[in-house]
Amino acid sequence: MSPPARTTGGLVSGAALTRCRQLGAVLVAARLDRITRRARTLSQLLEDGVSIRAADMPGADDLMMRVYAAMAQKERELIAERTRAALAAAKARGKALGGDRGYRSGVGPNTAAAAEARREAAERAAHRLALEVNAAREEGARSLAELARVLNGRCVPSPRGSGRWTHATVARVLQRAHSDGSMPSAF
Repeated sequence: MSPPARTTGGLVSGAALTRCRQLGAVLVAARLDRITRRARTLSQLLEDGVSIRAADMPGADDLMMRVYAAMAQKERELIAERTRAALAAAKARGKALGGDRGYRSGVGPNTAAAAEARREAAERAAHRLALEVNAAREEGARSLAELARVLNGRCVPSPRGSGRWTHATVARVLQRAHSDGSMPSAF
């Protein structure tokens, strides 16, 4: 077995290459540039016996893939060269490059207001969910665990929106729904 291919400048993970070698599988990607960004790396992979195919050119053989990779690498180099020239020209005109462009607010985030908004949202959810808990109580559920089972059986989303109800979740909802933080007298 040949040594692992160098993937410097490439996008293919070493684990994917190892697995392809172990199974004798074909490495497939949507586009050739998702496998590697350098023609040399692609050639090395092909020489190491890795079978490579790109979905955007299904009929391409190894030679065609090498040619496309070389052309893509040249195009990337030309784009980088044009970008460097454009940035140098903009800098010569006195254009400010990088940094703050004035889109950010001068004031930082208001953590106190954010905390208050979260608290208010939690209280609204607790009052809404307390109605569900009371309906479960009317059906005969008495303990916190029984209430949790009923709410899970009805597929009522927990306060965080997914998750399952537990006795502790029911207790927290009931405490929050009673603004003084006390549990209802039934518990």
